[in-house]
Amino acid sequence: MKNSGFLQLQRDLLSQPQIADMYAEEGATGLGLYVALNLYLSHCGGGWGTFTGKKLSAIAVEAHRHRGDVKRIIEDYDLFIVDAENKRFTSPWILQQFNKCASKMHQGCATPAHTSSMRAEEIELKIEKEKQKKCVCQDDTHSVFEVLRAGKRYASHGQPLPAEAPPQRRRNEMYSYIRHEWVPIAEFNKKAEQMIYEQLCEKNAI
Repeated sequence: MKNSGFLQLQRDLLSQPQIADMYAEEGATGLGLYVALNLYLSHCGGGWGTFTGKKLSAIAVEAHRHRGDVKRIIEDYDLFIVDAENKRFTSPWILQQFNKCASKMHQGCATPAHTSSMRAEEIELKIEKEKQKKCVCQDDTHSVFEVLRAGKRYASHGQPLPAEAPPQRRRNEMYSYIRHEWVPIAEFNKKAEQMIYEQLCEKNAI
């Protein structure tokens, strides 16, 4: 991808589940880091950037943040794909941009387009492997994000769960006792949920 040009940003970006989870936790700072990381990836060959402590520290310095902040954005919200074995990472957004570039190249030059097409195919396989690795289902009743204590289920952040609650699929979500489903933290009404939680405790439902 050339230095000139632009990255297409979807207007419904904040409505996408992973972005919404990250934004609820990290705010505008996290969103800025997400964009900065993708800008870095746009200058890397094939859209894959270096995933080492040294590189993450360099990115953190440029962004005036800590390396832990950068690493958290990459690893915690399913916004990036990390190839730990080869110490590299990318994002679905950047891969989409590169695939669009490959399509344009196909119109004027067969060899580069073929190379990009092969890369896109490899990328799709990589994404599928990552999805399989991130399968959070431990069994039909709870996930690896959850904790079992004395036969009772707790979410990753310590929230008590009723037996009928479906498995927790994402780290940054809360179980709504009102809606009977997992919701982004930003949609969790603590005051209203606390009232329902107390009623369930009285009935020994939790």
